[in-house]
Amino acid sequence: MKHIGLIAMLLAATLLAACEEKPYQPPVPRAEPDKPAAKLFEPQREALDKAKSVEKTLEQAAQAQGKAVEKAAQ
Repeated sequence: MKHIGLIAMLLAATLLAACEEKPYQPPVPRAEPDKPAAKLFEPQREALDKAKSVEKTLEQAAQAQGKAVEKAAQ
């Protein structure tokens, strides 16, 4: 009886070792420009670009106003 238990344990250990899983490697994302998912955030990107251009315009206007105030103070 002891031999049957030992053989069963060795067989189980051998089977587990044979079925060892490979390390998980996540899939590599592939970006294809013609897919609709690529255009999913396009409106948000356009709005962000517009906001950046407005911010630059406001900065330039503030600088120009500051220079005008300095000239008027002199």
